Amino acid sequence: MKKTLINTDPQKSKSLVVLEHILLFVCLSIVALRTTIIEGPAMRAPSLPTNLTDPIYSLSLSAILTLAFIIWLVWSFCSKTFLYRITGIEIGLCIFGVAAVVSGLAASDKRLAITDIAMMLAPIFAAILLIQTLDTPAKIRLALTVIAALGVVCAYQAAEQFFISNQMTIEQYEQDPNVLLKPLGIEPGTFKHFLFEHRLYSRGIRGFFTTRNSAGSFLLMAFFASLGLFIEQLRTQRTKSFITHLLARGLIAAIIIFALALTRSKGAFIGLLFALVVFIASIRYSNWLIAHKKLILFTCLVVLIAATYAIASYGLKYNRLPGGNSMLVRWQYWRAAAQMYADHPVRGVGPGNFAYYYTRYKPPSALESVANPHNFPLSVLTQYGPIGLIGFMAMIFVPLWNASSISLSSPAKKSNQQRQLLKHPTVTFMLAISAVLLLLRPPLMPKTPMENIDLMIYIVVTQYVAPVAAFVIGFFLLTVPLDLTQTTKQKTHSTSTLTIVCCCAIVAVLIHNLIDFAIFEPGVYTAFFAITACLIAAHHQHNSIPTRALTPSLPTKAITVTALSIFVIAYFYFAWWPVYKNTTNIKKAHHAISHGQLEQAHGLLSIAVKEDSLSPAALNLNGRVYLQQYIQTERKQTALLKKSELCFLQAIERNRADFKNYERLATVYDLLSEHHKAYEVSLKAIKLYPGSGRLRFSFAQIAEKLGKADIALVQYRGAIRIEDSFRRHFQQMYPDKKEIVSRLGKDKYEFALQRIEKLESNL
Repeated sequence: MKKTLINTDPQKSKSLVVLEHILLFVCLSIVALRTTIIEGPAMRAPSLPTNLTDPIYSLSLSAILTLAFIIWLVWSFCSKTFLYRITGIEIGLCIFGVAAVVSGLAASDKRLAITDIAMMLAPIFAAILLIQTLDTPAKIRLALTVIAALGVVCAYQAAEQFFISNQMTIEQYEQDPNVLLKPLGIEPGTFKHFLFEHRLYSRGIRGFFTTRNSAGSFLLMAFFASLGLFIEQLRTQRTKSFITHLLARGLIAAIIIFALALTRSKGAFIGLLFALVVFIASIRYSNWLIAHKKLILFTCLVVLIAATYAIASYGLKYNRLPGGNSMLVRWQYWRAAAQMYADHPVRGVGPGNFAYYYTRYKPPSALESVANPHNFPLSVLTQYGPIGLIGFMAMIFVPLWNASSISLSSPAKKSNQQRQLLKHPTVTFMLAISAVLLLLRPPLMPKTPMENIDLMIYIVVTQYVAPVAAFVIGFFLLTVPLDLTQTTKQKTHSTSTLTIVCCCAIVAVLIHNLIDFAIFEPGVYTAFFAITACLIAAHHQHNSIPTRALTPSLPTKAITVTALSIFVIAYFYFAWWPVYKNTTNIKKAHHAISHGQLEQAHGLLSIAVKEDSLSPAALNLNGRVYLQQYIQTERKQTALLKKSELCFLQAIERNRADFKNYERLATVYDLLSEHHKAYEVSLKAIKLYPGSGRLRFSFAQIAEKLGKADIALVQYRGAIRIEDSFRRHFQQMYPDKKEIVSRLGKDKYEFALQRIEKLESNL
């Protein structure tokens, strides 16, 4: 294979240019879909009816991004000359990929690990693809324009929630709480019910994301994209329409900032302020920063180490961090994550498996169990191990380091104009992405019951039409003053601006996610690596970095195409197809259960178990249905309990870290009067969740049935101690709440106190 460096961008073939335009549209369309449809992270429980479509949808979009990259790679590699821009991501990606395989093999729930890996890698592949296709400043501006216009869509949704829908949801809940509680599996009067009400009445503004912090992270990127386009307009030649065009872009930036304010995300504002400081410093002191960037890097590392030491010291001394309740609970997350990593220092606990292990380290007083430590380095470290963290950080910071030598005042080098096939690329991409949003969002979004024609019109307008209109308006205001068909020579000076604003957007999101997990929400994560791609592409354009030209031999092409084909087939059969069949059958089973067709539900769940040999979700649900069926029938059928036992045993084989399978299996053994087995299984459940008062209470009752009064006494005391610590923590978190919500339950708490008194008197 011959390899050369081309100092100027070579002319690509017409077919490759067409393909790259199509793939660019595909990537930007998926960014648009993921930021306008609520898509939860991979670790959300797949057995809940409200979450059933998430894995299929997420894996499908991830598969499209991965396939788009592979199509480009095969097409380009099989061309006469393979042209490739070094991205700076490659080494980090290889390291992270190795760590993903190693940690995935160590994961307790391997299905969740595979899903998490697929969703983590797809946006990275898309970023590499975008770097190859964003070969002119015009295309880079197009990508940033899409992200900024999507920020307007997020702003619309935030305003709609603030002024209208949040109040409507509260009114709906107050009329009939079960309408909202039942689909979520929340029992009235429980602690989960309290948390639901607390979030509901807090009127959180989250746009099309799962949390307000996720919306904040995306809006940070949208703001800096709009800021870059604003500054670019500011630096253009003054014309009669200059002020109008400048105000149009300024208006977009102001709208996005307004939406950011509505989210009330403190972490996002901290990231914004820090990034603005970096931006201003890059403008005013760019030459000095470039000359001393190694010293600055060393200073930042020293400050980071010192800050980490100070935070850890303060937390260990006061068992919390300075600040409000949010920092108090974050110390709980971080300390538990540190203990988790100490027990799994090499491979981590496995991708997506944090939630299963968190209960082992969760403080007994902590109010919630979480699926992420709310700190992106800790999240990667605990799940992918130190090698995974090194690879992940390298994919981000190597491009940042490479781009750190660019200043606004530095002249750009000239490059040749690429072939432009679209006469009006701005209009074409705007119409195409708008069509995707208008046609694909309605069938992909959760169905809302439409009781009358007025409600139907309201939903169609507010949920389907208005977001597309917001995108078109935002896109129009950002692009009308900009002619994307002008030559690269005319506009190459703007790449320095785009590089710097992309750097600031990345820095803002990273700072924010030192205290949150928003970066791992698919919409934010995909947009983040799209911004990273814009950064690298702008850096290449600004410095005219040589493109590598390879001339692969025929055998090399054949081996490469074969390997990539095997990868695609493996992805389909091991990552996508089992999840599709599993979740489809579970969804049908839920429908059958809701209509009382339990035998049909059991059959569908049995099929789901066979279709996906790794997932424990169908087994867990089937075991619960058998157990509930036994409890609700007047004639107690032991055969139902035996079937439930088998389901939970098989679920444990597929995931030994989930305490819930052991807890339910102990209930089955208790009903079967096999108390010795119930005792052993309960003991395993407590080891997986030592801070659960509920588990200790049940274990104490089983111990009493076996005549182990001393052990029962210890467990009753443990249940009371855990509940008391929870109540104290609850009062600390919610001092204005007059009635303390019990996690153990009032009846069980009083019963435990009575049993302690009785057992103590007998000993």
